[in-house]
Parts: sequence; C-alpha cells; structure tokens
Amino acid sequence: MPRVVNIALAALLLVFLVPVFTHLGAVGTGARVMLVALSVPFVLLVVLCLASALRPGSLGRLARRARRSRGA
Repeated sequence: MPRVVNIALAALLLVFLVPVFTHLGAVGTGARVMLVALSVPFVLLVVLCLASALRPGSLGRLARRARRSRGA
C-alpha cells in the first residue's frame, strides 16, 4: 500500500508542476526565477516519493545510517 500512496502523491505533484515548467516561456525572467525556486522543493519531493515507491524502506535505512555516522 505505501507504494501506491507514494506513486499517487508523486503523480498529483507532477500534475501541478508540469504546467508550470511548460509555460515558463510566457512569463518574465523574474517570474521564471521565482517559479523555479519555489518548485525545487516539490521536485525533490516527487523524486523522493518515486524512490520510496521503487524501494520501500530504503530512505529510512539511509537516514538511520546517516544519523549513526554523524553520532560516531
């Protein structure tokens, strides 16, 4: 079930992100910079959702290993 949720969340976010990037040519430079800067966290969230859907639990293991290596 988590795979389905992650894929659905990534698809939902892409529904909102794709039109932003396809219509960037119609806006000014300042607006382009702002839109790209605001959409970067959402693009990262899509990537993380898809990574989690491909290998459930791998992101949690990676976070635990990073915490252990920082603490040691």
